[in-house]
Amino acid sequence: MPTTNKKNTTSTIVAILLLFLMASLMLYRAQLETTIVDESPHIVAGYAYNNLQDYRLNPEHPPLIKMVAALPLSFKNLNFPAEHEAWVSGINAQWELGDQFLHWSGNSPTSITFWSRIGPILITLLVGLLLFVWARKLYGAYAGLFALLLFVFSPNFLAHGPFVTTDVGAVFAFLFATYFFFKYLNKQNTKNLLLAGVAFGIAQLMKFSLILLVPYFTLVAIGWIIFRHRPLKLFSTATVGRIFGYLGKLVLIGIIGLLVIYPVYQYTVSGYPIEKQIEDTSTILESSPYPALANGVVWMADKPVLRAYSQYFLGHLMVFQRVAGGNTVYFNGEVANNAWLSYFPMVFLWKVPTSFLFLITIALLLITIGIYKKTKIALRITKTFYERVKKMGRIIMEWGSEYFIELALFLFVVIYWAASLLGNLNIGLRHVLPTFPFLYIILAGIFHNWIHKKPQFKIQNIFQQLKKIFVGIFAQWLKGLTLAVLVFWYVASSLSVYPHSLAYFNELAGGPKNGHNLVVDSNLDWGQDLYALKNYVQQNNIEKIKIDYFGTASPAYYLGDVYESLNPFDEQQDRTGWIAVSATHLKNGQGTPIRHFPGESGYYNWLEEYEPIKIINHSIFVYYIE
Repeated sequence: MPTTNKKNTTSTIVAILLLFLMASLMLYRAQLETTIVDESPHIVAGYAYNNLQDYRLNPEHPPLIKMVAALPLSFKNLNFPAEHEAWVSGINAQWELGDQFLHWSGNSPTSITFWSRIGPILITLLVGLLLFVWARKLYGAYAGLFALLLFVFSPNFLAHGPFVTTDVGAVFAFLFATYFFFKYLNKQNTKNLLLAGVAFGIAQLMKFSLILLVPYFTLVAIGWIIFRHRPLKLFSTATVGRIFGYLGKLVLIGIIGLLVIYPVYQYTVSGYPIEKQIEDTSTILESSPYPALANGVVWMADKPVLRAYSQYFLGHLMVFQRVAGGNTVYFNGEVANNAWLSYFPMVFLWKVPTSFLFLITIALLLITIGIYKKTKIALRITKTFYERVKKMGRIIMEWGSEYFIELALFLFVVIYWAASLLGNLNIGLRHVLPTFPFLYIILAGIFHNWIHKKPQFKIQNIFQQLKKIFVGIFAQWLKGLTLAVLVFWYVASSLSVYPHSLAYFNELAGGPKNGHNLVVDSNLDWGQDLYALKNYVQQNNIEKIKIDYFGTASPAYYLGDVYESLNPFDEQQDRTGWIAVSATHLKNGQGTPIRHFPGESGYYNWLEEYEPIKIINHSIFVYYIE
């Protein structure tokens, strides 16, 4: 068996084992944690799409991830609250109906939540598989395993992989669509054009942020023309003509994508009464900041052929409306309802393993040194400013051609981060997760080239050549050892907080114990630990506990008569005895309000006088006050 085939076979076996391990870790968490904030509306909406063909719930997100998640529920004898007021006359009453479906309709919320998480887990594994296949195709077996290992043991993917949300679905969609777009660029035939279009359509069914593929694919196509076609004249009629040719192909990909979207949306609105769709759409968009677009979407809602697209565009407008409105966020001691420019960079520095930051730093140093050496040698032999500019132009063209894939992947990271930084939603690192696989592939390529860099023999002396060989062997061994140590640290750091992966914070951030002082919400506390609170109450024979819980699981369902609601705004309520407060509510009520924050503030400052008796899994603070 040739060496390459043997490496590929071995790497495939190792990759399967790694993905099996990841699946096991996620499945354990899936049955351990309560329904999180976003899962309740997603689950009930997916069930309604699949079984009632009705899209009145959760239109602000595309249907596919919810339909996949709810598929196992179709084989269970569940009661759907179709007579409940929230379903009959509510306008997108997803939260209330989700609570009814899970807790108060005779169903088992634990069973529903667990089986709904199987689909997202499978999609997460598909991300890992595609990541491995692509990295191996680009750089070889070891690079593929390196990228996959970073993914499998990422605390953030272990945390979000099982959840019924659009986040990891978006990660898959961006990677999937980009892979097939590059496949088309490399071999431009009808088959690959169709595959790129279908992949683009599937991506649009995952999350509305996938619209960023439009400018991204456009810039990549222009870059392909410049760096791969290498036109003799950059600004010429031929170049412009070629650009328009590629833009035409992009339009075809978009059209194919819209055709893929249609049957899925048509299925989900086929049981949705037209009158109800018109009423819901009109009500939701009555305060839209884009009245002309809103009127167009409402007009489409009662047209049998167009109502599927009306629902699709309704979702886009709802996203724009929400992003403009902002969200209450606690960040490093402060609370606001609009974004910090530093939010995502800081959360990234806190919530990825420290060793990953070292890997990025080493990669940046390698790139900087490489650029410096290349330009220094090139510019040394030029004399005039014009010659230097011309020489730099040639170098840039050579780099663009040689490292086109890496530059194009990094372009996605830049575009996505720019959109995130300029947006007005700061509710979790999960929003930039789609960039992670692209970083993993780029790092795999950089370290592959670093490890396999061959020593150059310019000196003829045999002893000097031998010395260079030995130095090269030692340097290669040292490089391998450095990567091995960093990878081991990466894995150990990630697993140190498992199974509470959502609460992961790295050593620079002070670990998970300090996480609540930095950020909360989906970075730490998303309502996942109500089971754990219930167990604590039972183990300590607590007869009554006041709870302010951040989540869509029901404390009344799980704790029964032991539960009493804690209202932080009611100063007349008895504040003695056992009290439990979710970290998100606690820090939102203790943060310093800034930038004319319109909401209530300071309502949990009184709890600063007391030390919690227990902090459950870093996300729920339990007090006993006499």
